[in-house]
Amino acid sequence: MISVELLIKHMQWANKEIYTEISKLDDEVLEYYVIDPEWTVKKIMIHIVGAAYLFSQRLDGKPFSKFELKNTEGPELIKELIEELEKIDESFLKHVEREEEDITYMTSKGERTSKVSMIISTMINHATEHRTQIVAALDKNNVRTINLDNYSPWSLPG
Repeated sequence: MISVELLIKHMQWANKEIYTEISKLDDEVLEYYVIDPEWTVKKIMIHIVGAAYLFSQRLDGKPFSKFELKNTEGPELIKELIEELEKIDESFLKHVEREEEDITYMTSKGERTSKVSMIISTMINHATEHRTQIVAALDKNNVRTINLDNYSPWSLPG
């Protein structure tokens, strides 16, 4: 059976690789979107990192704190997002052997309780879903340099 560790390592690798590939493209791609112009490539990239930050806080039992960036544009933004993702995704690996338990945390809608497995699986699926949206936005605008097949678990190095 596929392990949680492999799933997290795949997410970590795919996130970094796709963000790195986007950093090689013109800055205009950050404004591309699929249907809703509010959800641009840039916003989705920031959202993936911000959500990972929240999932990490929950798993680590830390109180809520807002995810903030120093850079908000262009290559500096993507570089910072990659650096933040590396730190956050690495922190997820310490939870691979964690026993199942309930975790109570605060959300914008109040207190909530979830199982460790629910937080981890949601985190992985969330990143996958949004990486797909990013590539769809690029594809819609005829930028086809990122093929998601190259970032499947089968392609994970090592």
